[in-house]
Amino acid sequence: MVIYSCMFLLLTGGPARAAVFNAQFVRCVIPETLTTDEIFPAVICMRNTGDTAWPIADILMYSRYPDTNYTWGAYFILQHDAKFVAPGDTFNFTSNLRAPSTPGKRAFAWQCYYYKTKQFFGETVPAESIYVQQRLETPPPPPPRKDSLLDSSDFEYAGSFKVPVVVGWDEHIYAKSGLSLRIMPDSTRHLFLTAGVPRRYDNYFSYKLYEVALPQLVKIAGNNFSALDTAPLVKNWGVLGWPTPAGDRSDLPGNGGFWWDNSTNILYWSIWHIYYMGSGFPMLSASRLENDTIINLKYWYLPIPRLKAWKGYWGGVTNLPRTFANAYAGGRDLALGFGGYYSICQPASCGPAIAAIHTPDILQDTLNDLLEVLRYVYPEAADRNGNYFAANENIWGYQPPNPWTGKFAYNSSCMTGVFVDLPDKKGYITFVKHNIGRIGYDWGGSVLDGHKENNWYFYDFKDLGEAALGNRAMGSVQPSSYVKIDYPAVSSATTVSGACFDPQTRIMYLYLTFALGSEPVVHAYHVKQSADARTEIMPPEKAGPVFVTQPNPFNPVTKIVLNSPLKLNGLEKAEIMIFNVRGKLVQRLLATNQQLSAGLAWDASNQPSGIYMLQVKIGGHLLMGRVSLIK
Repeated sequence: MVIYSCMFLLLTGGPARAAVFNAQFVRCVIPETLTTDEIFPAVICMRNTGDTAWPIADILMYSRYPDTNYTWGAYFILQHDAKFVAPGDTFNFTSNLRAPSTPGKRAFAWQCYYYKTKQFFGETVPAESIYVQQRLETPPPPPPRKDSLLDSSDFEYAGSFKVPVVVGWDEHIYAKSGLSLRIMPDSTRHLFLTAGVPRRYDNYFSYKLYEVALPQLVKIAGNNFSALDTAPLVKNWGVLGWPTPAGDRSDLPGNGGFWWDNSTNILYWSIWHIYYMGSGFPMLSASRLENDTIINLKYWYLPIPRLKAWKGYWGGVTNLPRTFANAYAGGRDLALGFGGYYSICQPASCGPAIAAIHTPDILQDTLNDLLEVLRYVYPEAADRNGNYFAANENIWGYQPPNPWTGKFAYNSSCMTGVFVDLPDKKGYITFVKHNIGRIGYDWGGSVLDGHKENNWYFYDFKDLGEAALGNRAMGSVQPSSYVKIDYPAVSSATTVSGACFDPQTRIMYLYLTFALGSEPVVHAYHVKQSADARTEIMPPEKAGPVFVTQPNPFNPVTKIVLNSPLKLNGLEKAEIMIFNVRGKLVQRLLATNQQLSAGLAWDASNQPSGIYMLQVKIGGHLLMGRVSLIK
């Protein structure tokens, strides 16, 4: 057998010789100096010194020392080209790159890489470097602060909790979910959320609705989330969706955001489909929760022919504050949103989007009363930071002039938003996720170098209202401010898919996917109260805090002291109600005006650490405040 094998090799010339890839560095065209964050073109010329033509679509330049580093914004240079480079020929690898954010001398080391075998080959760009100097210009100052205009400084992180495992499928896999608040008769708070469950007979998902109670909030320390409590599961309501409409083989799943009407026990929920190219399908639905059952009531279509960016309104539904609805939206009390570039087939909105509607009429099929409040149609776009660039890609050709100027670009998304309407703070907040690395498609649709960044966008009620009334162009409305947010247990993969706000406790709840590894989390943020904040039933000319808690924070006893300019009888009775962040009444105290003026002690020895909301009813006035118990 050995003899025959040897003879075969002699006759045939041996086994086929493997292709040899090799490359010689020819030249590099790069700037000698750059400023921090500057976007610049780079050209690296390499000669094919192997014996095989390069299939250039599969040959990249990869950064080295260390491998695949992001010093220059992207770790690869790709030429998405079908041509071949013959042995002996040269090829220019060209790309837009970005200078580092800190000054200093940086190596510019790159080497050829064959994508199919995952191997480096040839010479490395030798001893090239660029000096990066500090940019002299500074970011523009924030807009002038209006006392009642909401911004990121008004929020403080209150804590987090986990979602019960049963809400996921396959034990630890979760879907993007909306989030809605339900206030029970005893004032406790529940949350609604959903999870996508794959159906056995096809590749589609059905979505189940779950109701959970609020556990004690626990703050995440660093990236350690082991101490978080899990929300108790109250009820699995079952599948949220409509049966198959005529001509459509798939169900209409409740895969978008939703809002719970506490007065009618009706859940309004939305439907969207990222690849949809047709003329529309029912995008808003209503279901009543009754006798442990979901009763579907009605679904509605959008008035698509007259909407330029109708896909901006299929992401979810929320409620409009009564003051905003009456002043700017003709009494419309619901809103559809939330914009973002949702669909690869046609754009949704080049930024956040909101449209107001009346509570839908069950006898109507189309939301003909829809009033656009916020949206952007290209070339209109919402502002954003300029911390991104497009390398080797012309899908979106915009390049920001500096790190602090930019516009919404491809792959910027926005899945939810909330309105905050408090006596002292007002604004619309939407939760945006940006791609800040290389933007574009490679190898059939995979986005590479996809660095992500989460932002909060704040809009002024007055700006939105002017657009709704037709007094200014819709696409001209820009956020009053926006800010990068690093959530606890930082993960660039996480996305805010659901949000709701509890005005009584001043707590905003956010549902984040893939926040704790593969699992979601709910973060809670408290809107801090202004020093002069008080209920508007008090005379507006009387400024200053009307009561204080001393000390605050405290453990375990604090004094509630009335410090009010109100004209009160010395024997006036006061009722003090203390709520936890779940809205549950934990203690009721009674006192006279005199006792409160001297200071009424509250002993919280039996209460856990956390934020507590105080309501003081005295002399026909309702006074509100908060206190922090830290044990």
